[in-house]
Amino acid sequence: MLPYGMRTTPVIVLSLILAAPVSGQQSTIPAPERARFEQGVRQVSRMWTAEDGTPRELEEFCAKFFFHGKDLETLFSRLESKFEQLDGHFKALSLELRRQQDESRLPRHPVDELFAAYSPRAHLQEDFFKNKLAFVILLNFPLRTLEDCQRDGASWSRRDWAETRLAQRFQARVPASVEQAIAKAQAAGNDYVFNYNVFMDRIKGSDGKPMFREGLKLISHWGLRDEIMGLYSSPKQNLPKQQAIQTVMERIILQEIPESVIDDPKVFWDLGSNSVEGGPPEREPDTRYAQWLSVARAMRLLDPYYPAFPTHMDRSFRLEREMSEDSVERLLTEVLTSPAGGRAAALIRKRLGRELQPFDIWYNGFKPGSATSEADLDKLVAKRYPDVAALQKALPDILRKLGFDRKTAEFLASKIEVDPARGAGHAFEASMRTEKSHLRTKVPDGGMDYKGFNTAMHELGHCVEQVFSLYRVDHTLLQGVPNSAFTEGYAFVFQAKDMEVLGLAKPGEDSAPLKTLDLFWSLREIAGVSLVEMRTWRWLYGHPDATPAEFREAVVRIAKDVWNEYYAPAFGVKDSPLLAIYSHMIDYALYIPNYPLGYIVAYQVEDYFRTHPLGKEMERQCSLGLLTPEEWMKRAVGGPVSARPVLEAALKALTGLGA
Repeated sequence: MLPYGMRTTPVIVLSLILAAPVSGQQSTIPAPERARFEQGVRQVSRMWTAEDGTPRELEEFCAKFFFHGKDLETLFSRLESKFEQLDGHFKALSLELRRQQDESRLPRHPVDELFAAYSPRAHLQEDFFKNKLAFVILLNFPLRTLEDCQRDGASWSRRDWAETRLAQRFQARVPASVEQAIAKAQAAGNDYVFNYNVFMDRIKGSDGKPMFREGLKLISHWGLRDEIMGLYSSPKQNLPKQQAIQTVMERIILQEIPESVIDDPKVFWDLGSNSVEGGPPEREPDTRYAQWLSVARAMRLLDPYYPAFPTHMDRSFRLEREMSEDSVERLLTEVLTSPAGGRAAALIRKRLGRELQPFDIWYNGFKPGSATSEADLDKLVAKRYPDVAALQKALPDILRKLGFDRKTAEFLASKIEVDPARGAGHAFEASMRTEKSHLRTKVPDGGMDYKGFNTAMHELGHCVEQVFSLYRVDHTLLQGVPNSAFTEGYAFVFQAKDMEVLGLAKPGEDSAPLKTLDLFWSLREIAGVSLVEMRTWRWLYGHPDATPAEFREAVVRIAKDVWNEYYAPAFGVKDSPLLAIYSHMIDYALYIPNYPLGYIVAYQVEDYFRTHPLGKEMERQCSLGLLTPEEWMKRAVGGPVSARPVLEAALKALTGLGA
């Protein structure tokens, strides 16, 4: 049942107002406004509860707060201005409350976790329903569905889109207690993930000696994955290290990892025997899956308040991405079943001179410039960017290398602040035009390393999109891009130019096929991870009372099933659980599908940039703002979201390389 109390009210109130208007209010509504008024009354009535007032009080409210003409224009302008201030100050406050959790330069105190778990805006929606502001919006502006947007959006004005996004803010009435419970669970998940480090120099090989360089600390999953990728610079020599990292990942997934080696630099871990300091260890007691379940159950608290989107999957795809779950799965399956996958695997096998192993889903040998050793890249980056201040100072020059003119580069750099990340790195957007976007990446003692710079380039793509889509959009109610996949698309475009920015590679025509295959192989890897997470969420709804141990068994089984269906034929290896390693699954529920969508969008956008200047065109594209994905893509690059361009390009590249 819906959590609202007056389900028959719309007809009652409409009949009351139309038959006996309060203080003659009905007679002042022009005939052309009658349909809009009736729609508004219906929208208000669906959300109005007995606690909000009697039917007569609802009638009086609707008569008093329905506006048209100049009053409606004033209302719209006032709301847009106020929401920029509300969104902006809440975002700025969250930034400050989370600083100790997110930035490595600040010492942590146990109380910081409590501040990070607090959501300043948790009560906003509830308060706006209580003080009737939400009802004013629903009375005066149309609450359009995704189907409305997809069917009619092409003919809408910018004002129509802004009104749509304004009303959609209040399409559900979620209690503050639910919002706070979600924020608390996510903060706990963040804390778990951001502090899940493995001290690799404490891992012993079969000869009893440490396998990795001194001081190497890797966060799961990002650091472990990136280390595997970096080791392809000398694939034969580094094979044992890559195999060891895969074993570390598998022990994490299976929860066979000794609890004592997590984020502890003091103990030695014999990976082969899985012993610590020569003795049998206590394994991590399914904490990974307990945290994951905690976030999942918090997200499910929203189910009763979204009757049109009754599951987290519905909200994640149809509400947040504005793409159906089926359509996204079709895109992922199209990628995974493309013959380019098997042909690319055969080419990688030939290049490596050995049979493929599961960790080769992260093969990095197509990337232009990847022949440069990781150690040399680390030295170059550390010298150029010894601290965050150096990267901050270099931003205008980096942006000019990416194709922005001097004035635009300086403007962007002035709106982006660089911070040292405690976790792997992220971008924290601003929501009002007096604030900056924050770029976070790891900067260890001794200077930034290549992984940190590669991450910084990715996050810079986010930040530039965030600045443009806030400062260059005509209505702040349309701030942003259609969904997170689109900002990931820009992030991938920037990240792919890291070597070029470092001056190590200026890709020519001969490097284009390799660059295409690099993107395709990354897309194919993360498409499988996304399917694992999507199938996992379906399992969760079928098993709401699962224990962490039961959940672990299900995730491992799902990961192996996806592997066997889409990867084993090309790799010649069955039953790998490796697709379940991604940490985002734990704290950002169903975020991962944004990555393959991001690669697909990135290819379409980058392909467009081949014949159009990145600087000017990115600014134009981002100024389109918060349209639906299909409408945004049509206006940005002239076509719908489609995997076909990148798949056709991958097949062409393979043919050109004789594969």
